Amino acid sequence: MKAIHLGLRYRRSPALESSFFDSEMPADWRVAFLLNEQDALWVAADDPDVETVLAELKDSPGEVFVVVEEPVWSPAWQALADAGHHAVVRMTADTPVWLPGTTSEGAVVGLVPASDQPADLHQWLSAFLDQAPAEAALFVDGEPPSVATVDRLRTLTELMGR
Repeated sequence: MKAIHLGLRYRRSPALESSFFDSEMPADWRVAFLLNEQDALWVAADDPDVETVLAELKDSPGEVFVVVEEPVWSPAWQALADAGHHAVVRMTADTPVWLPGTTSEGAVVGLVPASDQPADLHQWLSAFLDQAPAEAALFVDGEPPSVATVDRLRTLTELMGR
């Protein structure tokens, strides 16, 4: 059985700060809170909280699938990847990314748009899983981020027995 991880691409979006996180939650708690809800995390080149993310991942009891964009890759990320507790992908210009309607083979990272259409989500999830290796992550792309789409995908994966 393939392991599929789900998350948001734009976890630092102001829209999440106003709608998903409690307004009184300290910014450095947001990574831990998000990891309680999702098991995939995208670290963008312009994220100012890279050290917080690294600290949270070192303390995280569960496995997290982490995508780290090339500009923020460091020896600390390499050490985390080498430790083997988390799946860590170094996102470079050459890293294949699956998108709906593409024919990528072996992409460990996929992006789907926000959607409330179960048929589309099922089709995208199935197509991504068909081409993915044993462990992969599917991220909901777009601004504002859609936590509801991640939840729908999680329900679908459970219904599919994944």
